[in-house]
Amino acid sequence: MNLETLMQKHQKSLSELDWAILGYVLENEQEIMQLSIVELGEKVHSSKSSILRLTKKLGFSGYSEFKYFMRQAKQNNIGTTETDLIDLQTKDIENTVKLAQQTDFTSLSRAIQNASTVYCYATGYSQRKVIEEFSKMLMICDKRSIIIPVKTELDISMSMITKEDIVLFVSLSGETDDVKENILSLNARQIPVAAITAFSHNFFAEHAQYAYFYYSTPFTVSGKEHIAQSLVGLSVLVDLIYRKYVTYLNKQFEEER
Repeated sequence: MNLETLMQKHQKSLSELDWAILGYVLENEQEIMQLSIVELGEKVHSSKSSILRLTKKLGFSGYSEFKYFMRQAKQNNIGTTETDLIDLQTKDIENTVKLAQQTDFTSLSRAIQNASTVYCYATGYSQRKVIEEFSKMLMICDKRSIIIPVKTELDISMSMITKEDIVLFVSLSGETDDVKENILSLNARQIPVAAITAFSHNFFAEHAQYAYFYYSTPFTVSGKEHIAQSLVGLSVLVDLIYRKYVTYLNKQFEEER
């Protein structure tokens, strides 16, 4: 288990300050090994007691046990930066599945079953291709699903979406600014929202009743300025969500026989 998995497991109990501290830890893992709890507090402009409370929220007895966990996790990941791209792909898939194994899909499956319509919106072209396949598969289960292709149509659709529906947002960052207002509006109207994003503390997940995460590790391409990023983890997660939904339906069918 790594720190990101612990953060996902305990996300509901973590405060904004906790996320800020953990963000610093993730970006400065090597430095953390050398810092005392007081020194870390100075780095993140927080108190010793705040850091101690955070480590206990994550399940550790204290800061020393937390540092030991970080040291062991780092040793297990030695050579990660030197692995080839195939290994990187494998890790994204494995980490996505491991995280899913610790996540409850029952509530989302129930919400999809009870929904009159499942509205699906993706913030990018690649994400939309994945969710389009999910929408087609839902139709096999006799579930009405509508893909909203662009932001303009999302705005137009807002007045048609009701509490009897559910809206599924798919994103990489979960921080697309022009969609945040739509999510807040849905929240205000108590319309169920589900978010599927790359693993992070993000706006979409924070304002969704159902939040699910996948891994997508960026990598560089020689001679190119841009960073490449695969969405294979997203495809795996969406397929898992669909399979969990079918399993939920099959179980209900058997119980009603």
